[in-house]
Amino acid sequence: MINKVLTISALTAMFLLSGCENDAEDRMLTQQMLDRGDFDGVISALEDKENKTDEDNLKLASAYMDKAGFSTTDIVSIVSSSDDDAGTSFASFINSVSEDKKPETLNNLQKAIDYYTELLHLNDTKSRAYTVDKDSEEVDDVSEKLDLDTNELFLGLAYIAKVATVLSYMGDVAKLEESGTDGNLEASGCAMSKVYAPNEMNEDCISVTYTGSIIIDNYNYKKMDVILNNGNGKVYHYLTNTAKEHLILTDYTTNYNYTGYPNPVKDEKLTVLGALLDTLNGAFDFILSAEVPSDIKDDVISYRDEINKDSDLKISVTELTNYLNAEMAKN
Repeated sequence: MINKVLTISALTAMFLLSGCENDAEDRMLTQQMLDRGDFDGVISALEDKENKTDEDNLKLASAYMDKAGFSTTDIVSIVSSSDDDAGTSFASFINSVSEDKKPETLNNLQKAIDYYTELLHLNDTKSRAYTVDKDSEEVDDVSEKLDLDTNELFLGLAYIAKVATVLSYMGDVAKLEESGTDGNLEASGCAMSKVYAPNEMNEDCISVTYTGSIIIDNYNYKKMDVILNNGNGKVYHYLTNTAKEHLILTDYTTNYNYTGYPNPVKDEKLTVLGALLDTLNGAFDFILSAEVPSDIKDDVISYRDEINKDSDLKISVTELTNYLNAEMAKN
């Protein structure tokens, strides 16, 4: 594992030191801020710049990753921990990332993703389409090719950290490793299936029904109630958009006293499809398309193949819910 971490550290340092800011003093100042952990200082110095360089965007992405509690080497360490423990799985990775989640973690990770996205020249921050051809004549410098591969890796790592954080809002992810099951995670699988895979049977659910509309913080939602087969009649509450096209990411640990329905996470109106499934597939896409050490890719492929069970290589709602339920059933 240490070789992988050292490789990522070297890639990070190489890219940060390869910039060409006009003002060398400012460049050195922001680098010193990063080195001593003054992430807010970096953000304050660079975020309002009208014309950001690639180095600015990378420093901002790095600052937000660290504010979220993760550096790129942290994530590689967690991803690669299977070298030290043959029993480590993607479930263990999820639990490791989620342990130190704070209210601002998800927002900081999204900021990091946005700045890594800028480095890859993606027009849509939610798109996984890679619009830079690394083999084109326009990208013929060896260091520039390295920069592109490194940024693909960094973006994929930020995505995968976001996935673990999102899952922690949906239930007690520790139950993916510990004995027992978590009703919130199971019910979340039922809710996802109802919205995104309505023609596929989810055997964990007795019923998933829409029960009317609700307004929370001046925003309209549809209410959804889930009853599990093994839940002794307990009702789990969820929210969708008014068209019932998307499940809203909510925090299962908090409820509005006057409604009993969970809060939308940080009022971002995040959908489970975008925040979880698209992000998970994007994480694998970017990391596996980057020219990085094969042992890092092998770890990520192993994680993907734990969940993905068909030849399509894209993880579906059904595959993800089956995986979560299977992991809990092991314990």
